[in-house]
Amino acid sequence: MTGHTKNSEFELRLWAFHPGAHICCLFGSEEEQRALIAPFMRHGLERYEKVLTIVDTHTAEQILAYLCADGVQVNPFLQNGQLKILDTDASYTRGGVFDPEGMIALLRAETQRAIEEGYSALRVSSEMSWALKDLPGSERLIEYEARLNAFFPSSGCLALCQYDRRRFDPQVLLDVLETHPIAVIGTEIYDNFYYMPPQELLGADPLGVKLNSWLDHLRERKRSETQIRTLTRKLMKTQEDERRMISRELHDRVSQDLSTIKIALGTLFDHQPAAAPEISHRVSQLTGLLDRAILTVRDLAYDLRPPGLDEMGIAQALVMYCDDFSEKTRIRVECHCVGIEKLKLDFNTQINLYRMIQEGLNNTHKHADATRAIVKLTAAYPNIILRIEDDGKGFDVEKRVREMDSEKRMGLRSLQERADLLGGIMLVTSKPAQGTKILIKFPYKG
Repeated sequence: MTGHTKNSEFELRLWAFHPGAHICCLFGSEEEQRALIAPFMRHGLERYEKVLTIVDTHTAEQILAYLCADGVQVNPFLQNGQLKILDTDASYTRGGVFDPEGMIALLRAETQRAIEEGYSALRVSSEMSWALKDLPGSERLIEYEARLNAFFPSSGCLALCQYDRRRFDPQVLLDVLETHPIAVIGTEIYDNFYYMPPQELLGADPLGVKLNSWLDHLRERKRSETQIRTLTRKLMKTQEDERRMISRELHDRVSQDLSTIKIALGTLFDHQPAAAPEISHRVSQLTGLLDRAILTVRDLAYDLRPPGLDEMGIAQALVMYCDDFSEKTRIRVECHCVGIEKLKLDFNTQINLYRMIQEGLNNTHKHADATRAIVKLTAAYPNIILRIEDDGKGFDVEKRVREMDSEKRMGLRSLQERADLLGGIMLVTSKPAQGTKILIKFPYKG
């Protein structure tokens, strides 16, 4: 069963719903519906709002059971009238007909009654499956939902309209999305950018307004993506600046201090009587520990700031890195840089290239069980092309892409983000037992 703890992000988003909110819920299972409506009603009771639930496919007993399972003692709320349950015959389809004006009038009257009774608001939870019964007036469902957006803002009322994705036609659900400022899909809450205000949806040219709205959203998404890339670039630059500072401190201070201690330890008994064997053995052990510490600090400093990148450039720095990687991992790495030495690459481009190769080879070492890898960096005007290949066990690319959002490993995602920052594309080719090939291509900006 889908559920949420009472301090979860989902609960906090639900708690943020205030009078005036018009929410649609598109659920695909009983569990999704229950996971939403039980806390939605409970919050209303906790905030001293009057809670009105309108049922169609469920019975009042089932709804009460949901609340009880959510930790609510329902009897006191039923007895004092704070919790009220109606069926659709007493609300939406009184007399066998759906009348949008009459239903809005009912909500207005119920809200006024709740306020007069001392409640802070009226909270309504409605099953909308009655609209599938083809009763007279049900064809005005979307008109009704649109008109509610003129009613809710200053009404003291908020409502959750529940639609079963398994039963409603997709076109109806698309129209439903256009009439609700907030959408809950399954158990995820979204600010709905498909929403259209009633004056636009019910105006003279709704299709023209919708087209302009969609175009505006495309432009806004483009602006947002550009802003995200700019912020990410600044964040990575700040990160690299801090890495450079820490690397310098490790190399110039910590490493030098450790070396000084090692030298001092080695000369500790000079001009002294011979030390006892156990003391000499202990000194030898400490010297070995210092050697390992110095190597560790050096490796940390080099990982934080690629050696030679500033002085020798990206091509020579990569050759040094690949040689060092081969020595440490026993994976034979061939590194080929063609035409790169002639380019004047800015530091941002160089460090992103270095980090992509670093990430790619680390992935090979951790996951591929490879014995051989190839790195090819080629200047092919107007582009720069990076290829990273290995002879490892490979993987199902489509499956890995689907899992990227849920897994904690950042390998492919990190490569893609850096390729995006450089304005490039990334293609990954791999099959089980057939190795992996990564191609990254981005424009050279000289």
